[in-house]
Amino acid sequence: MRKLGFVILFSLSLHVCAQVDSLLQDSIVRVLAIGNSFSQDAVEQYLWELANEAGVKMIIGNAYRGGQGFQSHWIDVSQANNTFEYRKVVNGRRTNKPHMALADIIADEPWQFITFQQVSQESGLTATFEPYLTYLIQYTQSQQTNPYATYGYHQTWAYSHDSTHGGFANYGNRQEVMYDSICAAVRHALQTHPELSFVVPSGTAIQNARTTYLGDNMNRDGYHLDLKMGRYTAACAWLEAITGISPVGLSYYPDGMDFLAAHACQVAAHDAVAQPFERTVLDREGMPAVNDIVPTGLVKLNFGGSHTSDPAWNDITPNIRTHLSIHDSNMTPTGILVTLIEDFGGANKNGAAYTTTKMLMPADVSQSALWGYAAGKFGSSSPRSSAAVRFSHLNPELEYELTIFSSRTGCQDFRQTSFIVQGDDTWADALPSAGNTSETAVIKHVRPTADGQLTLIVMPGAYNTNPNRFYYLNAITIKTKK
Repeated sequence: MRKLGFVILFSLSLHVCAQVDSLLQDSIVRVLAIGNSFSQDAVEQYLWELANEAGVKMIIGNAYRGGQGFQSHWIDVSQANNTFEYRKVVNGRRTNKPHMALADIIADEPWQFITFQQVSQESGLTATFEPYLTYLIQYTQSQQTNPYATYGYHQTWAYSHDSTHGGFANYGNRQEVMYDSICAAVRHALQTHPELSFVVPSGTAIQNARTTYLGDNMNRDGYHLDLKMGRYTAACAWLEAITGISPVGLSYYPDGMDFLAAHACQVAAHDAVAQPFERTVLDREGMPAVNDIVPTGLVKLNFGGSHTSDPAWNDITPNIRTHLSIHDSNMTPTGILVTLIEDFGGANKNGAAYTTTKMLMPADVSQSALWGYAAGKFGSSSPRSSAAVRFSHLNPELEYELTIFSSRTGCQDFRQTSFIVQGDDTWADALPSAGNTSETAVIKHVRPTADGQLTLIVMPGAYNTNPNRFYYLNAITIKTKK
């Protein structure tokens, strides 16, 4: 594995050197991915920004067909269905042209680097590749306008361990099996197609990142990448695979991340480019994979779409799936990650403004809430029997006490909300959310799982009398002790 990874990397270096004059004619590196939502995740967001910081001008194209792979792409080409979308990033600006022919996308720029990838559920099934990969490569070669174009393979990632994607069954619903199968399939494609001279190891970069303190939080729905650290990790892999420039030490990272997370993602990508088919354990990157931090004060969490003016409270908003940089009330980092693993229906500011709980919440915290409903129809959202929040990278040596506030003003019915905490055991409590100004649910003596995780399930209580069975989560404080 190491030898093949070195050969691929060395081959890429030779191609980069051989094309220096061509690449620098207008100082722009042109990259085209032929793929689907997985190439969207990998190249459309942060690759241009990373390259820009590294001093590389880049034009990025994505020939996109959602959920499609080699066979479907070839059917589109051979039948002239023209169902590709042409996503393009120029000067950091993203555009999209629908109903495009692949030939027109290829001819639009003198691409230096063109990559192919299989649809995710078949990415580790070599038998699904041919003859369609061969046809696509030959067709692309016949349509390209740059005689120095270099062709490569985009290695996609295994699903999260708890993914519900139907295609996960192809791999026994096991992440490691899927990852190993993808590596074997990509190696086979490179061995049987000498015209594919490099690999972009997004899959190995993601697998590496999962060994860091960030854990298996790299996906937003079990298979697509998390909008922040997942996509950023893939973009870092693309940067180095294409340009040879290491992302480690670059200062750019998207809002919602911090330096520690960015560094872990950068190293995960860098090591993947060095060893495209071998996972590297990076349990000391960013911070130790096993959290040994003892918070010096309460950990205060404000749930909802609004940001609080009190810096002691951490905002947990639905636009970010995994929240990093969680600090305690003394502004000391805790290392805790908070992930919204099952969506709520929405957010509001209809909680009580004045409260008398011991949580000492400012009004913009007690009013802010995430809400869901379990029955009937309400607005544009769908009913969900429950929502869930995962706390990960907890110190497994500590005991936790959760105090929870849930409130909705302006209603007369009994909107009881139940809270179930799962760690090394299960605990539960409930609150009357309607008109609540004073009551909290307090769950004591909670121990996380051995790998430092707690899951909070939020759902309507048994005595919830609302026809839609609304439930709410406004705020949580967490106290720790040894």
